[in-house]
Amino acid sequence: MIRVTAIETGKARMKTAQRTGRPDRGPIGRKIDIFRDREWVEPLPILCFLIEHPEGRFLVDTGDTWRNSVPGYLPGWNPFYRQVSIRVAPEEEIGPRLRNMGLDPARDLAAVVLTHFHHDHTGGLDHFPHNRIIGPGENHAVSTGLRGMMMGCLPQRWPIWLKPELVQMDGPAIGSFPASHPLTRDGRIALVPTPGHVAGHCAVVVRDDDVTYFLAGDATYSQENLRAERTDGVTNDPSTALATLRAIKAFAGQQPTILLPAHDPDAARRLAAKEVLA
Repeated sequence: MIRVTAIETGKARMKTAQRTGRPDRGPIGRKIDIFRDREWVEPLPILCFLIEHPEGRFLVDTGDTWRNSVPGYLPGWNPFYRQVSIRVAPEEEIGPRLRNMGLDPARDLAAVVLTHFHHDHTGGLDHFPHNRIIGPGENHAVSTGLRGMMMGCLPQRWPIWLKPELVQMDGPAIGSFPASHPLTRDGRIALVPTPGHVAGHCAVVVRDDDVTYFLAGDATYSQENLRAERTDGVTNDPSTALATLRAIKAFAGQQPTILLPAHDPDAARRLAAKEVLA
């Protein structure tokens, strides 16, 4: 028996042009649209997901941190950070959330798995100094140094002890995805490549007996956008992002699949209802 639980770690707001990019715009045009946009979407959840599997508990992503509110935490020289608004109370961070569920972050997790290294997915890493942390090697390579800081990552804020286990897509094809990286011995939890939002982005596939959970990270911001094949405004590679959306749709067409993006306000409800993507 496998169980997946959604855990909200605060709220994020973004411009409408970030959630949905214009299909006729390339990478630079999409960034210009975000800066010009005056409309903000409703506050969106920052979701992590806890997977309970016979081999242990796996946490997918770590959410963000209350320190976003501290002056100087976000680099003032990068205007991108003024185009999003992150609001996390200290008790909303992933560590307190897990403790409220009766779990000790240091002892009760087999691993922490990152879909990618953007700040709203790595902001809770401080809570896991004793844990195995797994992330996609290709995405890590573009998330460090100045390049990473330009692209929405905060490598200068990562814990000094962080030495993630960087993995490659070296496993077998799963459905419409040409490769994978298994996270459990039985292969029921695996990373699959979902590039586009950022290079090297991965999603986590969790295959239970009757349904598959697709923990999409930021491969799409919502099920609605996936259905309509609308890519986001963040991507530097719209054609690859579109190909990923189509691969996810094809995957869901092959088996009952519950889609769980990290910022979809309807994801927790769909999970509770076991509502599959049709």
